[in-house]
Amino acid sequence: MKLSFNKIFFIFLVLQIFAVQGIITFNIFNWLGNWQLKSFVHLASVFFTLFVVLLYRLNRGTINLSLSDILLIGYSIICVIVLSFNASDLESAVIAFREVLLVGLIIFAYQQIQIPLNYWDKILKLLYILVVANLFFIVLTHILGPEDYMKLLTGRYKWGNDTEYKFKISSFLYFWRSPGLIGSPGNVGYFGLLTYLLFDQNEKYKKKVVLPIILAIAGFVRSVYVVLVIYWVLKFFLTQKNLRIIKQAFPYFIPVFLIVGYFLYAKGVLDLTSLFMRIDHWVNDITVDYNVFLGLSIGEAGGAVRGDGFIATLDNYWLLMLISTGFVGVVLLIIFLYDKSSGNIKLRYALIGFLFAGLFVTLTQGISFLVLFPMLFLKINNLNVNQSE
Repeated sequence: MKLSFNKIFFIFLVLQIFAVQGIITFNIFNWLGNWQLKSFVHLASVFFTLFVVLLYRLNRGTINLSLSDILLIGYSIICVIVLSFNASDLESAVIAFREVLLVGLIIFAYQQIQIPLNYWDKILKLLYILVVANLFFIVLTHILGPEDYMKLLTGRYKWGNDTEYKFKISSFLYFWRSPGLIGSPGNVGYFGLLTYLLFDQNEKYKKKVVLPIILAIAGFVRSVYVVLVIYWVLKFFLTQKNLRIIKQAFPYFIPVFLIVGYFLYAKGVLDLTSLFMRIDHWVNDITVDYNVFLGLSIGEAGGAVRGDGFIATLDNYWLLMLISTGFVGVVLLIIFLYDKSSGNIKLRYALIGFLFAGLFVTLTQGISFLVLFPMLFLKINNLNVNQSE
C-alpha cells in the first residue's frame, strides 16, 4: 500500500485527536500493562506530524516563509537557547516548550501543507463522533454519580484532582463537571468549543454545530463562555442586517441584559471572587525575576515548575508569555496569528475571543487547545486525495 505525505499527515492528525481522549488512551495502555504511556501519545504524534511536514517541504525543495514566520521562528530559537539554561531538567524543558512555543510551531507547520478535502471530512466526522460520545458519558456521570462513574472508567475515585492519573471531576451549581472521555471538565469544554469553531467554518458541518456547543457549555468553563459570547457577538453585530435590528431593539435590550446578568450573578456564574483572587495572586505571588521587554524566564513559570505554587498555574496565558518571552514575544505571536488568519473573518472573531479568554486561563496547559486550536489554521485542499496527489 502506497503511503503519501497526505495520508501519513492525516494519520498523525487522527492520533493527536485520540490523544485528547485521555480516559480512552488510559484504558488502552492500562490493558497493555503500562497506563503511564498515555502521556506520550500527544508528544509522539505531534513530533511525527511535524516530521512529516518537514519531509514534505524537503521533498518539494521549498519552505513558505513570510516576515511574521521569520520573526517568530527567529525569536523562538532565542527562547529555546534561554530555556536550555533555565530549565531544571529535560522534562521541565519539554513542558515549557509545549506551553510557550509549540502552538506557534504547529501553526507554522500546518501552513506548509494542505490536507485533501475528503481527509478533512473524515477528521470532522471523527470529531463529531467524539462529541456525541463525550456527551453520552457526561449524561452517564449524572446517572451514576461521580464515584461510580470514575470507578467504572478508571477503576478508582478521587474527588477533585487525581494527581496521579491526571483526571479531574468536580461540580458546578446543580451539575457534575464531568471529565467525559477526555479527563477533565476544562478540556471537555475546550474540545466542544474548538470543534464548534471548526464546524462553523465548514459548509457541510456548520449544520451540526448544536452538539459541539452543548458540549462546550457542559464543561462549565467560564473562559470557554467568554470565547463563545465574543464570537457570537462579533458575528451578529458586524452584520449590516443585524445592526438595523439591534438599533430597533436597543431600548428593550438593556433591561433584559440587566435581568439576565443579575440572575447569572445570583447563581454564581458571574461571581467575580475567583477573578479578584487571581488579580491578588498576579500582584503579590509572582516571584520570578523577568524582563518585561524580553522575558528571559522561559522554564521558570507554568507547568515547568509544577509544585511551586501559583507560579506553576498563573491562570493567565498572556502573563505566562510575558514572563517567558517578554513584550516582544507577545507582540510577535499576535502579529503571527493575525497574519495566518488573513482572509478568514470567522477565525479572527475567534482569535479575539481567545485573546480575552487567555487573561483568565493558561490556554496551552490544556491538551484540547494544543491539538484543535492549530487545526483552525489548516489549509484545506478542495480536491480529494486521489486528485491532489
